[in-house]
Amino acid sequence: MSMPSDLWASYARHDRKNPNLIYRRKKWAYEDLVAARAGDGIAERVNEQSFSALHARAQAAVGSLAAGLAEAAPDVVVVVGDDHHEIFAADSMPTFAVYWGETVRAIPPEKFWFPEVATAAWALYGEQPETYPCHAPLGEHLIRSLNRSGFDVAQVRAQPEGQSIGHTVVLVRNRLMDRESEPLPMVPVLLNTYFEPNRPTPARCWELGKGLAAAIEAYPEELRVAVIASGGLSHFVVDEELDRAVLSAMQNRDEEAIAGFSGEDFVSGTSESMGWLAVGGACAKLDMEIVDYIPAYRTEAGTGCGMAMVRWS
Repeated sequence: MSMPSDLWASYARHDRKNPNLIYRRKKWAYEDLVAARAGDGIAERVNEQSFSALHARAQAAVGSLAAGLAEAAPDVVVVVGDDHHEIFAADSMPTFAVYWGETVRAIPPEKFWFPEVATAAWALYGEQPETYPCHAPLGEHLIRSLNRSGFDVAQVRAQPEGQSIGHTVVLVRNRLMDRESEPLPMVPVLLNTYFEPNRPTPARCWELGKGLAAAIEAYPEELRVAVIASGGLSHFVVDEELDRAVLSAMQNRDEEAIAGFSGEDFVSGTSESMGWLAVGGACAKLDMEIVDYIPAYRTEAGTGCGMAMVRWS
């Protein structure tokens, strides 16, 4: 989304070496996945012209969301997304957590896995270390309210020394807020969507969102709150059918469909969709508009990222 489109083909070469390409509950070797998806009409969509058009669509849609956030003029932003071992380590990973420190730090890494990623670093990590304000009283209120309503939510007041908050939060600041102004205060709500054995189910994430909404509504002071889902839909292999099912279930408040989703489908990067389900649950009383859905394929195997931009009002 934030990488120039003329680098997509170069970045795609790493997909051919990725040992964790997961599609439809199965791990695939790259060439086997090319063969399996040969009839999906993907090959003709993998070219520079298509990349450029998709990138332009993504920028327009993100710009629309940024304008909407500015118009809403919230006092605080609750950011819901996954933790990639930024706050938590493999030996201590809660299912749900709320950060309620006074501030949170964004620290760009010293090096990147691939050189192409450096071109998107401004959006993912920032260009220099930065400290964002948080809203500790709302964070504490969310923790107390969610625990009273049956969610065993971990509380976090500080980051590990020298460790950045994840791009779940940094992207919201750099892509949806005015980068020339002070960032809006945030409350990070972190989900363990990636790491076994204590990942939540999709339905549980929807219920968490409903609990978040109830907690926000019950906050004792006058406060204007925006809730944002940060993360991709399907990746590192695009699954349009699953993405559209998630978007449809949220838009139609279809709790039967959400209850039918299996955690086996929400693995690898696709697991970030569960953060979307949480925000869908939080915003279930509002009307959901799909600004754009972009299945951004970058190889004939269907690798890439399902990108969606939606808003509730």
